[in-house]
Amino acid sequence: MSAEKISKAKPPKKTATKIIKLILIFIVILIVLVFLFVPAFISSKKGNRFVSGKINNSIDGRLDFAGLSMGWFKGISIAELSFADNADTISIQVKQITIKPRYGSILTGNLSFGQTTIDQPKISINLNNQPVSRQESVGVSEPIPAKAGYLALVMDVVVNDGNFKLTDSKAKTVELSEINSKLSLRPPGRQTDFDINLAVVNSKAEKSQIHAEGKIKPDKAIRNWSLKGTTGDLIVEVNDLDLESLGSILELAKIDVQAKGLVSADLNAVIKDGNFENLTGSIKATNLDITGPALNGDNLKTSLLNVAVKLKSQQQLINIEQFQFDSDWLVGQIGGMVPTTFSSWSDFLTSESDVSLNADFELDVAAALSQMPHTFGIKEEMKVTSGKLSGNIKANRGKLNGQVKLNELAGTIENKKLALSQPVTGKLQISTDKKKIRFDELDVTASFARINASGLLEQLKYDGYVDLEKLQSEFGQFVDLGKYEISGEIVEQGTLSVNKSEITGSGVSQVKNLRITSTDGTTAQEPRADIKFAFAVDRKTNVLIFNSIETNASLGQINIDKAVLPIGGNTQVPVSLDISAKNVDLEKVKPFAVLFASLPKETQLAGIAESKVSISSDKNIYKVTTDSTKIKGLKLTYPGEEPYEPNEVSLVFEAEINPQGTTIKNLRLESPRIKVNEGQFTQKNESGKTILTGQAELDYDWSAVSSVAAPYLPEGLTLEGKRKDFVSFLSEYPINDVNQLLPNLTANAKLGFEKAGYMGLDFGPTDVDIQIRNGLLKIVPFETTVNEGRFNFAGQVDFNQKPAQLKMDEPLQLMTNIKINDQTTKKLLMYLNPIFADAVNASGIASFSCEQLTIPLDAAAQNQAEIVGTVSMDQLRLQASGLLSTIFSAGGTSARGAVITIRPTKFVLRDGFLRYDDMQMDIGDNPVNFKGVIGLDKSLDMTVTLPYTADGRTVRLGQETTSQRIKVSLGGTVDRPELDVGKLLEGQLLQQLEEQLPNLLEKLLK
Repeated sequence: MSAEKISKAKPPKKTATKIIKLILIFIVILIVLVFLFVPAFISSKKGNRFVSGKINNSIDGRLDFAGLSMGWFKGISIAELSFADNADTISIQVKQITIKPRYGSILTGNLSFGQTTIDQPKISINLNNQPVSRQESVGVSEPIPAKAGYLALVMDVVVNDGNFKLTDSKAKTVELSEINSKLSLRPPGRQTDFDINLAVVNSKAEKSQIHAEGKIKPDKAIRNWSLKGTTGDLIVEVNDLDLESLGSILELAKIDVQAKGLVSADLNAVIKDGNFENLTGSIKATNLDITGPALNGDNLKTSLLNVAVKLKSQQQLINIEQFQFDSDWLVGQIGGMVPTTFSSWSDFLTSESDVSLNADFELDVAAALSQMPHTFGIKEEMKVTSGKLSGNIKANRGKLNGQVKLNELAGTIENKKLALSQPVTGKLQISTDKKKIRFDELDVTASFARINASGLLEQLKYDGYVDLEKLQSEFGQFVDLGKYEISGEIVEQGTLSVNKSEITGSGVSQVKNLRITSTDGTTAQEPRADIKFAFAVDRKTNVLIFNSIETNASLGQINIDKAVLPIGGNTQVPVSLDISAKNVDLEKVKPFAVLFASLPKETQLAGIAESKVSISSDKNIYKVTTDSTKIKGLKLTYPGEEPYEPNEVSLVFEAEINPQGTTIKNLRLESPRIKVNEGQFTQKNESGKTILTGQAELDYDWSAVSSVAAPYLPEGLTLEGKRKDFVSFLSEYPINDVNQLLPNLTANAKLGFEKAGYMGLDFGPTDVDIQIRNGLLKIVPFETTVNEGRFNFAGQVDFNQKPAQLKMDEPLQLMTNIKINDQTTKKLLMYLNPIFADAVNASGIASFSCEQLTIPLDAAAQNQAEIVGTVSMDQLRLQASGLLSTIFSAGGTSARGAVITIRPTKFVLRDGFLRYDDMQMDIGDNPVNFKGVIGLDKSLDMTVTLPYTADGRTVRLGQETTSQRIKVSLGGTVDRPELDVGKLLEGQLLQQLEEQLPNLLEKLLK
């Protein structure tokens, strides 16, 4: 039985083996077919179309080639390749590309393209008429995490007769021609060779030849390319390079620098383990001219620049055989033997080797400052005529001597000669006994300051003194130190300790009799401020730690406890800073707020403030928070306004600041009559724009807000009522152009009050919806009461205009039956007619229909205001109007107690002048007509038609007269009108002659 079972099991085994053999044969055949088919397919026309189609579907542009062929042994060949992007910015043409990749190396983790030859590549980039991207702000970039895997790139590239042409946004072109280069790129641990030759062609078709070659072998342990651990040779040659021709390349690289001049350079270096073992080189330049934003519009120039360097390693020392710098206004040289590695002067002075150093320099200060007045803040009218800054340093094992001196600094301003009263000097003497370093002398002396220090490096004692008034009087002659006059003294004493791991220090400073005065005479002063501090610098982590800073002054106390501040770019230690302020007397702070925070000097401020603010960081995000900022006993008073006296004001907020912007959240302001809740504000920069958003819940009493904001509100404006409103806004505008904030603003808000008063107009309860869309503010139609009459308005403000203007949407009956009072006559109606200028006890009813209204929101542009409308008044009574009295007394009558009616009169206000053709006033039953121009500058050029005729009759309403009424001119100003009464007297004289002439003739004939 068992034998039978065994015999039955054998056939399946043979079948399985046969199937496996067939599968293996099929796989081999498939591999052979793929091996044969893929190159054949790719090399065919159909394969060429397939490859080009796939590429063109995935790129922004079009790529073409005359032929593409592939062979497992002969490699890949592309003939007549061309590419053009859709924006017509980039154009590439290549005659032939040949690649011989090593396919097997890919399986071992190495990407090897083998020998790659590129024949006659021509690349053209045209940025003309393309938008230039803004220069990105320099910030701390986020580290890119390294991938776990590593792919070694191996390639040999040969470029034959290449050409690169770049046209910038200003249509300037740079051309790199005759590019013939070889590159043998190998992974770290193996030698990479390169040989680059090209010519830079300037606008005059002149060529500058550039050659660079080298052999570089980075350390195998370093995955990323770095000079550390690198060994090799480097040669660079540049011949008469025209720097101006590189402008297009600098723009493409987003380097905002403009340079002119010719530069030649020759550099030959031997590098060993990341250090220059031998270095010989020279740089020569003529007519050098460099400018850019960093120089604030200045130009750094020199007709000649020569730099020569020659270094050579000898065992553990570097022999500086030559290092010389020579230009029109700066000359310097360094020589000596220094250790190959030393991180401080301590290492240098205590070296066991025979080290030495000799260096000196001389700077023509007048030449430097004349080239860069804005960079150094030189006064515009100042001409620096002389000045020299020189110095030298000599050091050898165990000793170091140095000195620096600024002398002969002089200049002229408005033909007045100015000069420093004495030179500024500095001296340094250091000695060592191979274990400890001693500062025998460290002195800085000037007419306005001195600093002295001496002692061991581990316990260096120093003291200093600065006379602020003398500092300003000496350097303020040349440098614009601001619009303030400063006087006072600063005295400081302290101790420094320096060792390999840290630098520590402590001391006390005193600021005595500080006095700051602005050009308008505003003065702020602090009789004495005492400052105590203690700090440490961790030299390994590059972290500055303030253990404490205590400031005690008459205006209050400010303390900083345990502040941690990174001072190196590579440190990972976050910022940590706690600031506390106690007993800050706002009455004593007020003068400083007037000087530096634009607080109106008329404002009276009192109260005691306390605050705790914490500052921290997380990478490049800084957080500022306070939950304990309070003012007790605050009293804010502005002349003519009710004082704002809350018992206590508190402020809470959180802020985040990063390179992209600032966010303020959870802002809460608490006071009895002004509250801000849930305040959220964000400002961020992206894609060349600043995006500003915000929202807040407001709970306030207008009377309190009016007291606080009185200096910034129109004079005489009063507001009353309690409100709860929600405000939100958004604005996107170009970075660094805050003037575009309002033109791009979108916001929603409500404005309302229970009562408001302005220029004698008393408004009743009002609610107005305010909508702003892209800088266009819409005031939806609303109606309210004013002086027991009605007020209607609807309009808009376009902040895109300069200046922004308030405009009415359509003709409106703006005011109906409003009551007139003394304030309206003195503030408004006096510009309508001069009879209102000195009137008292005014009463009456006025109406105003407006056809057109345009009012600029900039007071300086008041002459751009335009108003076209019709005004009328009834039941008008005036007392003590000098002009009316003059008009009627000249006619032997009086307007006292008369009721006046001003008939509907159309007027036009334009270009700073109000005009009308006929304003008839019915004064009692006597008509008086006004015609002419009234200026916003109060000037008058008018004609008054009196209620008297040339024959001496008085004209009354409803009575016809055949005689012409007397017209007189009205000049002077609104508040001092000058009526020409000569015409009136002439008429009266004629009347008397007519009456007396018959009697006189009768007497003569008798």
